[in-house]
Amino acid sequence: MFSLIDVDGVRSAFPGGHFPGDHPTAPSLSSVVAETPAADGVDRISALPDELLRDIVSRLPVREGARTAVLASRWRGFWRSAPLVLRDDDLLLAADGGCASPDAAIGRILADHPGPFRSVHLSHCSLTSGERELGDWGHLLAAKGTQDLVFLDNPPLPRRFGDAFRGASLRQLPADILRCASLRRLFLGTCRFPDIAGAPRGADVFPHLKEFSMLSAQMSEQDLEHMLACSPELETLALIINAMPKRIHLRSQSLKCMLLWTGVADELAVVDAPHLERLILWQTAGDYRPMKLKIDGAPELRVLGRLHPRLHQLQIGNTIINAETKASPSCIVPSVKILALELCFGLSKDVNMAPSFLRCFPSVEILHIVSSRDGEATGRHNAKFWQEVDPIKCVKSNVNKIFIHEFQGEQSEFGFVKFIAKRARKLQFLVIVLTKETFASACQVHKVNCQLRALTTCSWAAKECQVLVVGPKLDCTWSFAKASDLLVKDPFW
Repeated sequence: MFSLIDVDGVRSAFPGGHFPGDHPTAPSLSSVVAETPAADGVDRISALPDELLRDIVSRLPVREGARTAVLASRWRGFWRSAPLVLRDDDLLLAADGGCASPDAAIGRILADHPGPFRSVHLSHCSLTSGERELGDWGHLLAAKGTQDLVFLDNPPLPRRFGDAFRGASLRQLPADILRCASLRRLFLGTCRFPDIAGAPRGADVFPHLKEFSMLSAQMSEQDLEHMLACSPELETLALIINAMPKRIHLRSQSLKCMLLWTGVADELAVVDAPHLERLILWQTAGDYRPMKLKIDGAPELRVLGRLHPRLHQLQIGNTIINAETKASPSCIVPSVKILALELCFGLSKDVNMAPSFLRCFPSVEILHIVSSRDGEATGRHNAKFWQEVDPIKCVKSNVNKIFIHEFQGEQSEFGFVKFIAKRARKLQFLVIVLTKETFASACQVHKVNCQLRALTTCSWAAKECQVLVVGPKLDCTWSFAKASDLLVKDPFW
């Protein structure tokens, strides 16, 4: 029933950052040739069908792809006729020459290659000639069938801290990008989205766009709402470290995944999103007032978190959830199966709200609790509070896995563990993930083990439950890829 497992370095819940369309750089043509063993001197590659050769050329770094034209007369037209993958990383200063800034080379390639562009990844541009050059690029990207676009501008440093997030020094993306009907994935960074609020409602801005992400960028709430309405195939929306619109209202008939990471908005409302499956929030609460989170039209919402009962004001339908809220059909979201909460167990404000939040999601099967530390924490273990909590349906009847992250070994945390032990009838796994500080001390680990073993001698509601104590995750960086991948059942683990 009880075991200690060190998984530090074995698995990572959040592998490194990810840009849409960001794939490992393909090997250079010279390295491939160098590694190819000598044979009988026969050029068998050139004998391959044209279609296959174009595919090979399109997967090479752009510099290497262009060089294939000198291999033989057979290869001369393939670079211009192959769908192009353009990454400015491949155009940076190299040992064999080139230019320190890739801007000039990018301009030539965009102008000379007829397209289509399978993927364009621009993250090292200086754009010394400013808006005119950027406007030319926008026109060419739209005209030549770009499918995936990653654009991170490098604007001048802001005069004052925070100016970049208010848009004072951010360049505006050229409006021509809005005419790029071929786009499937779009990732924008450190720029301002063009004004589209005045565009006709009937016209699709991005008719085939599947993923849209913004990093440290600016977009008005009217433009965001208009884009959602005019992108009929959009499935994933991610707003990352942004100057958030004050109100984010999700109205989309296609959206499946929404990520809001390290940004503060006054209100996030799921108004009409019939196919939304996951809503992931991380560090989204303000310092002075809670962010309003309204959930209304989301009948397929299955994954939700991380909610903070003190810093998020949860509203379901017309009901604002508070510590006295009782479960009723009007204030529950029965579709949610995976829920993540962040609690400070030593703070009464958090502990008092936690049961009400849990009652709103009666069908939860996997529950993640992040044990946070707060300067206001009283240090009380709240044992009496958890002993007197009325039954919570999801804990009593549905939860089969509970993960407690950042476990510090405080009495307030053990009070919650004891509550779970006595109430969760279908619990199969209780996973305790220690903090780095706790796991680094053999004495602390032994203390946690002893206290948990003492609990296992009590009468547990779930007789076959396994209690696992694991070490901290080695890599805690957030992963866009994992959070937005709907094939990953549990993005919090």
